[in-house]
Amino acid sequence: MRKSIIVAYVILLSFLTVLLYSEIITISQVDNTPLLINQQVKIYVSVTDSNGYPQGNLEKDRFTVYEQGKKRKIVHFARGVNIDTGVNMLLLLDNSGSMYQDASGNDTEDEKKWRLTYAKNAIISLLAQIKNPADRIGFTTFNWKLGQVIKPTNKKVLIEKALMEIERPKGDEGYTEIYEGLNEAIEDFRASGGRKVIILLSDGEVFKRPNNPHYTKRVEIEGAIDAAQKEGISVFTIGLIETKNKSLETIAGNTGGRYFPAQQPGELENLYSLIRNQILNEYLITYEAGMDHEEKRRVKVVFEERGKKQEAERDYYAGTMFGKPQEKLIFWMFAAIPAGLLLLWLLSLLKFKNKKKIPTLDVLTVNGKKTSVKPLTIVDNKKAVTIGGSMDNDLTIKGDEELTLTEAKIEQNNGVFTIASMDEPITVNNKKVTKKVLRSGDLIKVGNTTIVFDEGVAKTVMKKPEKKTKTVKKKDRPKKK
Repeated sequence: MRKSIIVAYVILLSFLTVLLYSEIITISQVDNTPLLINQQVKIYVSVTDSNGYPQGNLEKDRFTVYEQGKKRKIVHFARGVNIDTGVNMLLLLDNSGSMYQDASGNDTEDEKKWRLTYAKNAIISLLAQIKNPADRIGFTTFNWKLGQVIKPTNKKVLIEKALMEIERPKGDEGYTEIYEGLNEAIEDFRASGGRKVIILLSDGEVFKRPNNPHYTKRVEIEGAIDAAQKEGISVFTIGLIETKNKSLETIAGNTGGRYFPAQQPGELENLYSLIRNQILNEYLITYEAGMDHEEKRRVKVVFEERGKKQEAERDYYAGTMFGKPQEKLIFWMFAAIPAGLLLLWLLSLLKFKNKKKIPTLDVLTVNGKKTSVKPLTIVDNKKAVTIGGSMDNDLTIKGDEELTLTEAKIEQNNGVFTIASMDEPITVNNKKVTKKVLRSGDLIKVGNTTIVFDEGVAKTVMKKPEKKTKTVKKKDRPKKK
């Protein structure tokens, strides 16, 4: 009898130990950009305990990767990769009418008791923890539409300023358009690369505004989740509500994030910090992808620890020419690459033959809409041309919501044109730069707008100083022999 009691005690203790050390694994983000180059996929994986605290220093042999049900080879494994490379994070904050109530949902004019005030303080605390200049933080609010959008930046003072400028909604503005606001924020977040995270905080369920002019065509929760999956964005959600918020839980669960309930506003500061620690302690696993024909594929990661297995699954979009059903690559796939490079070279020769007579800027795309060429002549006697969304700029780009201030300036000095960013780095020929000498054909990306630079054939050339010739007097000339 005594022996059976001991055996039962050991079994119970083992069971409790497994529960105590139970880990939760999540595929936070799928990066399919290496597919085109080397048929590989990168996945960011988070392993936490049941309370959300990250588990570090795990070994590669604890992980197994499957794609479309088939085991794949892991070619690279790294811990804490986001600490060095940085994170692009967008903070999405509910600014509906109920955020101006106290923790119990009662109306109050005491600003210190507002849920919004607690949220602001939590975000300010989060900003204070961020020391890595590679981390970039964006911010916006939502109610019946998005508020002021701050693109991801390493200038935290811009986020702090935006927090202070949040205005209380009036009249019909106090609705809670979670799905549409999230989908619109993802569109604004599209240009960011690397590890992309959205932290969404809301104090209630979706409260749609009837006949909302900003969202005439609704994407609903399915559309918002699909947009996040296509962009590889993980959405962490915080529900500032006493009961479980099912919509926020669904969004997080389907985008590689985590849902955190906060019954009291005082918990927000710790939750933001906890999410940040999870992201910084993620594992980056690179594996050899399959050749299945499906555009949408499912990847699964199995984690084994103490004899217990945990697994996570997530869909991603392949969308490359190598993602075709052929198990073996066909010759023309590789032949197409040098052929394309040859074509680009021929076009570059053609481009210089067709130069304009004077320097110009051609606006090719505006806000992702239909291509429209809009030339802007750079006047010879003008030393600089500013580009941005302000009406004070020489080149004002309308319809691009990402542009609010002067983004770049092009200066010329003796026919040499140099572009410099005024705030954040800009993209020239797919490279982030703060300053660069321009050449004909350079592609300048400002916000969502692409501009082509042409220096023209009438390029100003610096004149070399004339050499002074020595005058030889007639009497000093040597005599002829």
